[in-house]
Amino acid sequence: MILKGVVAAIVTPFDEKGRIDEKALRDLCKFEVSKGVNGIFALGTTGEGTLQDVSTRKFAAEVIKDELKGKLPVVLHVGDLKVKDIWELTKHAIDIGVDAITSIAPYYYKVKDEELKDFYIELSKNVPEDYPVYIYNFPGVTNNDVTTPILKELLEETKNIRGIKFSSADMIRLQEYIGLKSDRFNVLSGCDPLFYTMLCMGCDGLVSGNSNVMPEVFVKLYEAYIKGKHEKARELQFYAREVADLLQDGNVPIIKAGMSINGLNGGYVKKPLKDLDVKSRELLLNKLKKLKGKVER
Repeated sequence: MILKGVVAAIVTPFDEKGRIDEKALRDLCKFEVSKGVNGIFALGTTGEGTLQDVSTRKFAAEVIKDELKGKLPVVLHVGDLKVKDIWELTKHAIDIGVDAITSIAPYYYKVKDEELKDFYIELSKNVPEDYPVYIYNFPGVTNNDVTTPILKELLEETKNIRGIKFSSADMIRLQEYIGLKSDRFNVLSGCDPLFYTMLCMGCDGLVSGNSNVMPEVFVKLYEAYIKGKHEKARELQFYAREVADLLQDGNVPIIKAGMSINGLNGGYVKKPLKDLDVKSRELLLNKLKKLKGKVER
């Protein structure tokens, strides 16, 4: 499985007591299918994965897998601060038939390059040789960085690392990653405001948290690019930037609040995050509705 196009990094809706809102999660999966996204990235940063306990994450994964029933490929984030939980979540992902796994780099504690490389090698060995593993590099939050030399060594020493999600606006690093692309390895951006630019550089797609609210902007942009309609794609990139600005480019409480413009229930957030107050929510929705009207014209 090689991911391309727009991959929606979906939220995990919780009720007021912090439990998974199963109906809201299923409705979100249906919504993303209807909007034509190319894949689902579950329980990552936008999905508040590391704020949940292992049993809750397993249940969410089961709901997503059951609801989609193969309609879209699912990449499940199994990253955590505790390595034993990563292996437990990895085994569960394989057991329920999730299409691929991904893990953010070890975080909080600073690790050496060799330790970082060993982590991903061990992750790749904890799954079958033909099971897709995606690296998730978000150096702005992890305190550790999967550099190009580390990635090159990982690709030489493993067979099932199929891609990388790079959450950064570092265009030079992205270009270095793109230089390592092959039939078995691709590069996805996590930077919505630069989607078109990164496609032009050779990036394969976007993992987008903002696609919980307005996936159609990113889907239309990707389709225009694939068809060679660059003027249209550039126009849509301006709208994509507006969406990202309004949602503060991945702010989870804002994304969850904004989902209601489509009749979706984003649910509550997990502490230490804090839900939007009523006034902020109303201001956000008014701005999103105006932008949605411009996009649909």
